[in-house]
Amino acid sequence: MLRAREFADLAGVTVRTLHHYDRLGLLKARRSDTGYRLYSERDLERLEQVVALKFLGVPLKQIKALLDGEPLELQKEIGRAHV
Repeated sequence: MLRAREFADLAGVTVRTLHHYDRLGLLKARRSDTGYRLYSERDLERLEQVVALKFLGVPLKQIKALLDGEPLELQKEIGRAHV
């Protein structure tokens, strides 16, 4: 587990960005006994998805809905596109 500063440096974002994403529910940090925000490798994967979708111009509110929803099944989506 990494503290916010270490995690932000690793991910290439600011601590302020992490706090903002936490408030929006995009990236929920765990808390240490002393109150520090802690992040895992799984959090890094989610943050990478958020950053990529944001880069593509997807609004944060929509990113949250996409990432919190059920995973898409590509085969079903392809089938619907051809109907």
